[in-house]
Amino acid sequence: MKRKLSLLMVLMMMLTLIPANMAFAASDSVVNTVVTSADGTVDFDLEIEAKGTGLTSGGVFELTLGEDAEWNGTPTATGAILNNNPDGEQRAEFTVVDSPETIIISGEVTLDGAKDGDQKVTIENVTNSGVSRQVLTYAVVTGSGEVVSRRLGDVTTVTRGTKPASDFELRETTKDAMVDGTFVLRLPKDVEWADGTTVELNGTDLDLSAFGDREITVTLTGTNSNSIDRIIVSPVITLTKDAKFGDITVEVLDETADVDAEDVKIAEYKDFGIELTVDKVASIVAGKSDTSKDYVVEVKLETAGDSFIAGRPIDFTVDGGEVKLKGSAPSDTSFDNIVEDYDDEFEVNLDDAYTTDNDLEFELYLKADWDAAGELKLTAKGAGVEEQTIKLADVLAPAKITTKVDDKKTVADVVVGLQNQATPEITITETEAGSLQEGYYVFDLNQARYSGVDFIDSTVKFETTGDISVDDVYTIEDGEKVVVYVDGESNKEASSIIIKGLTVTLDRAVPFGQLDLRFGAVVADGDQDNPKADDGEFGLDPEEKGFDYDVETIVEKVPFLNVVTEVQTARQQKTVFTLDSTTYTVGSETKTLDAAPYISNNRTMLPIGTVAQLAGATLNYSPATRTAVFTKDNLVVSMNLDTNILLVNGSPVPMDAKPEIVNGRAFVSVVYVAQAFGIQNGTDIVYDAASRTVTLFPNAQ
Repeated sequence: MKRKLSLLMVLMMMLTLIPANMAFAASDSVVNTVVTSADGTVDFDLEIEAKGTGLTSGGVFELTLGEDAEWNGTPTATGAILNNNPDGEQRAEFTVVDSPETIIISGEVTLDGAKDGDQKVTIENVTNSGVSRQVLTYAVVTGSGEVVSRRLGDVTTVTRGTKPASDFELRETTKDAMVDGTFVLRLPKDVEWADGTTVELNGTDLDLSAFGDREITVTLTGTNSNSIDRIIVSPVITLTKDAKFGDITVEVLDETADVDAEDVKIAEYKDFGIELTVDKVASIVAGKSDTSKDYVVEVKLETAGDSFIAGRPIDFTVDGGEVKLKGSAPSDTSFDNIVEDYDDEFEVNLDDAYTTDNDLEFELYLKADWDAAGELKLTAKGAGVEEQTIKLADVLAPAKITTKVDDKKTVADVVVGLQNQATPEITITETEAGSLQEGYYVFDLNQARYSGVDFIDSTVKFETTGDISVDDVYTIEDGEKVVVYVDGESNKEASSIIIKGLTVTLDRAVPFGQLDLRFGAVVADGDQDNPKADDGEFGLDPEEKGFDYDVETIVEKVPFLNVVTEVQTARQQKTVFTLDSTTYTVGSETKTLDAAPYISNNRTMLPIGTVAQLAGATLNYSPATRTAVFTKDNLVVSMNLDTNILLVNGSPVPMDAKPEIVNGRAFVSVVYVAQAFGIQNGTDIVYDAASRTVTLFPNAQ
C-alpha cells in the first residue's frame, strides 16, 4: 500500500511540474492574409476557435502588431469585449465573454513604411483566457505605393511572334486609392500589345479606348471607395524582329486614375523557340538500374511557336550517367543507342513526315554513374533546337560509410612501424533497398603517400542486417585494397554490412596525420582483350587474371585512422644531454648515464646502449665479432666497431666517425644511428654549441 501511495505522490509531483499551457491547445486561430504596400491600410479579420479545454469567460488575451503597423480605429469583437482603445497603437486587449466557441475580431491596420515581406500579429494569453499563443501573417507587403502590382503565375517564356504572357493584377492597399480615370500600360521597345488582351476591374471588362502599339490606355469606371478594388490584366503580346532578348516588363503610368504601381515582369524572351523540359526532377541512387516509376522521367521539346527541321537529327548527351528509352519511339521519329540499352548519348531523327510544329515527347529510364552523386543532366541541340541543358535527377550515393572505435571515437590512433594494429568497425548502410547491387566493391586509401599501409584480413569478420547477402570480405594487391563481395541484393529494406577485426600494418614511410578511406565500385576498364570485361561493366571479380579495372567512387572520404607517432615503446618526452656530463633530463625528470657523452670528429658520441634506447630499438652485441645489431620492427641496423660503415637492412651507409671504446664502453655517433631509424638531424635531434647540449625532441620518438 505504501508503495502505491509513493508512486501516486511522485506522479502528482511530476504533473505539477508540467506548465498549464502544455495541455491540449485551447484555441486555434486563423487570419485572412492580404497583399498591401509599405504605407497601405488593410482589413484585419481574425477568427479564434475553441479547442481542447476551450475558452474561459473573464479571461484576458491580447493582439500585438509588429513594427511599422498600428490599429486604425477601434476593432470589433464577437465573443469578447475590447478593454482598451488601440487606435494608433500596436496592442489591443480583449476579455472573453460567455465561454464562446468562436471569437471573431475585425478591424483595420495601417502600415507606416513597413518593409517588404510578411506582417505578423501575435496572439497571446494574458490571464486564464484559454487562448493559445500563435503568430500569424495577416498581410504581405510589396512595393511602397497605395496600389500594388503582382504577377499571378510563373513568368511565361516567349519567342518571336504573338504570344500570351503572364496575367498580373493591380490592387488597392486602401479602399479609396484608385478613382475613375485613365492609366497607361506600356511595353518595352519593339514589343506590342496584340488582340486578345483584356483588362477587368472587379470582374468587369474595361474599355481599352486607346489600343496602340506599345501602350494601352485603360479607362477606369466603377471604382468603389467602400472595398478594395482589383484590376486583372491578361496580356497578349507581339515580339517584333527587333525585340531584345530578356525580361519583358510592363510599366504602369498613371494619368488621372491614381494608379501608381511598380513595373511588373510578364514574360521572358528567349533566343530559342523549342524548349527542353522534364515533367519532374527525379531522385535516384547512383549506379542503380531500375525500371520503377521513380527512375522514369518524361522529356519534352516544346515548340513554343517555332518548328523542328524535318529530316535532321537532334543530338542528346547525358552528363553523369546513362538513359534508356521507355516504350516506343513517337510517330515519325527514330531513336538510336537507347532503344534497348543504356547509353550516355543518342540521336532522335525526325522523318520528313513528322509534323514539325508539334511537341516531341518521350520517356526515359535513368541510371547514374557510381561516382555521379549530385545531378544527372541532359543536353539537346540540332534540328532547330538551340543547345539547352536541363536537370533530370538529383543523384544520391548508394550507401554511406560510418566508422566506430567505441562510444566516443570513430577514428583509431595508430603508429608507424607496428604490425596488425586494430582499425575501427566499418558499417556500410544502403541508401535504399537494392542500392548495393550484386558485385564487387573495394575500400582503399587512393593516395600514393599511404602506400606503406597494408590491410590484414586474417582476423576480419563481417555481419549483415536486412536481407542483403555478402559472400566474403578480403584483401587484395598485397593488402592495398579490401574487397566486399555482395552476392545477393536486398529487396525488402535498406540493409547494412558491418566489418570487424580488420587490422593494418604501417611502415615508417607513412606520414603523421589523418588517413581517409575511399569506398567504390569495381568497374571494367575496357582497355584490354578480355571478353568478360566490357568498358564500364560493373560487378566482375577484381582478382580475375587479365582483368584491368577502375574504382568508381561511391564515398570519397571516410576518416578512418590517425597516425599519431612511431611505435609507442620508443615514445618519450623531450630528452636533453649535456656533453661531458653523466646527468640528463627526460621531460622534468633528471636521470644518470653510466658514461658521459662527448664530441669526436665533430660528432656527438653516446653509449651504444643509450642510442638503442632512444631509437626504441633492441640491441644485440657480439664481442667475438665486435658487431652491434639494432633491430626495430622490420628495420635492422648493424655496425662493426672497427669500421665506419653502417648497414641499414644490408645497405652500406658511410659514417665520418667510427665507433670508439672509452673506459671499456662502446660509443657511437648518435646522428647516424638515429637517422637510420627516421630521426632527422637538425629538426628532431639538435646540438646547441653554446650550451653544449644535445636535445632529442618528442616528435622524433
